[in-house]
Amino acid sequence: MSTYHGGQLVAKTLKAEGVTTVFGLAGGHVSPIFDGLLTEGIRIIDTRHEEAAVMMAEGWARYTGRPGVAVVTAGPGVVNAFPGVAVADQTKSPVVVIAGRSTIERRELGAMQDVDQVELMRPVTKWSRSVLRTERIPDYVATAFRQALSGRPGPVFVDIPDDVIQGTLPVDEVEAKGLLPAGPADYRTETRQGADEAAVRAAAELIADAERPVIVAGGGVWWSGAMDEVRAFAEATGIPVYSRSMARGVLPDDHPLGVGFFPAGIMQADLVLILGTRYDWTIGYGRPPLFSPELKVIQVDIEPEEIGRNRRADVGLPGDVKVVVGQLRKALQALGSPKADPAWAARLKEMQGSLKQMLGAGSGVSREDTPVHPALLVQEVRACLPRDAAIIVDGGDIAGFAMMTMDAYGPGSCTWVGGFGHLGVGLPYAIAAKLAQPERPVVLISGDGSFGFSAMEFDTAVRHEVPVVCVIGNDGAWGQVKHGQEETYGPDRTPGTELGWRHYEKVVEALGGHGEVVERLDDIGPALERALAAGKPACINVPTDPTAVFRGMTALWPIT
Repeated sequence: MSTYHGGQLVAKTLKAEGVTTVFGLAGGHVSPIFDGLLTEGIRIIDTRHEEAAVMMAEGWARYTGRPGVAVVTAGPGVVNAFPGVAVADQTKSPVVVIAGRSTIERRELGAMQDVDQVELMRPVTKWSRSVLRTERIPDYVATAFRQALSGRPGPVFVDIPDDVIQGTLPVDEVEAKGLLPAGPADYRTETRQGADEAAVRAAAELIADAERPVIVAGGGVWWSGAMDEVRAFAEATGIPVYSRSMARGVLPDDHPLGVGFFPAGIMQADLVLILGTRYDWTIGYGRPPLFSPELKVIQVDIEPEEIGRNRRADVGLPGDVKVVVGQLRKALQALGSPKADPAWAARLKEMQGSLKQMLGAGSGVSREDTPVHPALLVQEVRACLPRDAAIIVDGGDIAGFAMMTMDAYGPGSCTWVGGFGHLGVGLPYAIAAKLAQPERPVVLISGDGSFGFSAMEFDTAVRHEVPVVCVIGNDGAWGQVKHGQEETYGPDRTPGTELGWRHYEKVVEALGGHGEVVERLDDIGPALERALAAGKPACINVPTDPTAVFRGMTALWPIT
C-alpha cells in the first residue's frame, strides 16, 4: 500500500502554500522533511548555521513579500535558530520555522538533543506549537502560515517529534479525509480592516489644517502592500515622506517629497502621520526632543495596542495601512484636497542634504584621504551601483553612516536590521535577496566585526552559486563600542574592541569566491565592476578611518 511519511506531508503542505525555497541545515530529526522537499521539487538552501537559515528565511520574506520558511533540527538546531527568530520578531516579518524534536515516547527521559522548544520559542513568536499526531501535520503547518500572516505579521514555530515525522499514513486515507489542503484559499482569506470613519474625518481635518505636516512610513506600509497608495497620497497632498524599514524608498530620495531616513524635520513639523512604524529608539521613542509635546500625531497601525504607545495620538487609526490611507485620501478630497506648501518639503530636503554633508565631506574629510572615511565609502558605493540595486547594511558605525547618508530609490534598495541592532544579518539577507530577485545587483555593506558573525555563509553562497558582493568597511575594531569606551574611560582603556587588520577577502577566496583589497576611494567603482562581473560571491575589503565616529541618530538622545 502506498503511504506518505510525515516529511512528505510537510513538503506537500508547503508546496500547496506556494513555497518554492526552504532554508535550513540538515539533521537526523528533519531528514524526512528534507526527503519530502526533494520529492516535491522545493529548492533547499542548506546553510552553515541555523541562525543564518532563519535570517535567510526572513530576508526571503522581506524581498518577496511572502512568508519565508526555515527547517532546523532538534535541540541545538533550535537553540541556534533562536537569534534569527528574535530578529524576525523585532522586524515583524512572516517567517515559518519548522523543527524536529526527540520522540514523544522518550520526552523528559534525557533523550539526545531534547529541550522544551515550544516554550523556548514562545517569547519571540506569534504562535508556537508541537504536532502530536502524524495526520495533524498538514493542519498545523497550514495554521502556521495563517498565524504568520494574520494581523501584524511575525514569526511562528512548529516542532514535530521524531516518532510523528517518521509516522506514515496510507495515501488513500490522506485523500479520503482531505488532510492535504489544495492551497491557501482552502484555509486563509484576506481581510483588510479599515478605520472608523469618524476618526478618519477627524484625522483629515487635522491634516487639512496643518502647515508643516510630515509622513513617517515604516514596515507596515511594505507588509500591507501600500507602497503605491502612500506615494499617491503624498503626491496628492504634497506631504513630505520619511521612509524606514522595508518602506525605505517608498518615495525615492530624489523625489521632491522624499526626505530620507532620519526624521529630523519632525522638530519643526506641526503634524506627523505615522504609518506602520513603532516608536522605538531610532525615532526617539516619539518623545522630546525629536517629537515636541505640541506636535499633533495621527497614528495608523494594524495592531490597536500600538496606538498611543510611548506617546499620545491625537487621532488613532487602527487598521490596515493600505485601506486607511485610501480612506484618508477620500476624506481629504471631500475637504477640497488641501495641499502642503512646496517650500516645506524643500526645507526638509535641504536639512537632509546638510546632514549628509555634515557626516561626510562637510566634516573636513577628502576623497583623497587614506584610510577612506566610511561616510564617503558608503556614498561612493551607492553612486557606483545602478539605481535598482539592492543594498543591505550590517554593522555599527558603518551602518549609521550608510543609513543616514545613502540615497534609496525604491523598495528594498536600502535594508538594515533596524531597531534590534542584531549584527550578522547582512550576508543572510543578501543571499536571500539575490535568490528572490536574481536579476537585481545585490551588495552588502558590512563592518569588519559584523562580517565575522556570518562569514562562513560565503560557503553557502558559493555552493549555491549566489553571486552577492560584500564591501567591508574595515576599521580593525568594534568601532562603535571602542569609540564609546574612549570617550567614557579614556583612549588607552578599550578592552575587547581591537580586531586588527585581517584579510577577510582571502577567506572568501579560499571558499571559492572573488576577493580584493581596495585602499583608495577612486578605486571602489572599478572594483565593484570586477566583483559584479565575476559571476560568483565576492568580497571587497576596504581599510576605513578608525578615528571616524558616527554621530547622527543618537546624538540627540541615548540609545538605552
